[in-house]
Amino acid sequence: MLQIQIGAERAADPDDGLGRTVLGWRPGMSEDDAWHAGRGVWKFNADRALSQDEVQIINTEGTVLAVARITGISKHGDRYALEGDLLRGDPRVGRPTPSPHLSRNPVTYI
Repeated sequence: MLQIQIGAERAADPDDGLGRTVLGWRPGMSEDDAWHAGRGVWKFNADRALSQDEVQIINTEGTVLAVARITGISKHGDRYALEGDLLRGDPRVGRPTPSPHLSRNPVTYI
């Protein structure tokens, strides 16, 4: 499983590769918003990411915000964004992740 940790909500760069105006996490955000905020744009090993079945988007407190099935990636310069199917209503959402994010990097493989 791939795990992506997102920090507090902030303004996105004007040249955001996914056309977002904000990035990050805020209390009460929907699974769709968490997926949109967390699926990219990151530096990661594309082959390794594609070998994973699922991705968890978590906040810095370790709460699962969204879970998606990985279907592909898109390239944005030297970075990537995940493509996938959001698993709406997954029972892991809203709960602490069973796999604490120990990496200093936002993207880790579990």
